[in-house]
Amino acid sequence: MHLFLTGPSQTGKSTALRRFLETTKLPADGFLTAFDAQGEDRRLFFIRFDTQAPESGERRLAARAQGRLTRIYSGVFDGFGADCLRAAGQRRLILMDELGTMEEGSPRFIAEVFHRLDGAVPVAGVVKMQASPFLDAVRAHPRVRLVLASRDNRDVLPDLLAGHFADFL
Repeated sequence: MHLFLTGPSQTGKSTALRRFLETTKLPADGFLTAFDAQGEDRRLFFIRFDTQAPESGERRLAARAQGRLTRIYSGVFDGFGADCLRAAGQRRLILMDELGTMEEGSPRFIAEVFHRLDGAVPVAGVVKMQASPFLDAVRAHPRVRLVLASRDNRDVLPDLLAGHFADFL
């Protein structure tokens, strides 16, 4: 069974996933999404994959200016992102942090997400709460367990993840 954290923005979902990885040292493949602040008004999104994935490094996913998305680089999802998910699974855990609406126009990436959700290697991830065909299908997948993150429970989420994946530690 895969486990995905979901919940409102800024409730510590990605932080909990990173703390779980730091404390358990569980070998993982997949992706993490990070923010790179460049000035007060502009933030770029990057995707970083585990070093076991091909061409490990950072790729720009989208640009923001004045609080809104100004460009989505869907080719990064369908190229680099899909390739990295295809290569994931050589270790004991696959990371997907974070699945959101930017991926909607990336059919190769989406196909790789569902290929992994149908597979035997466990997935730990974060999925946004927004309604969309892609995100609704991830949340409804029969092998996905959802945990709602909040400011009240965010400190216990790393332990919850560790308990869920205890058989793989």
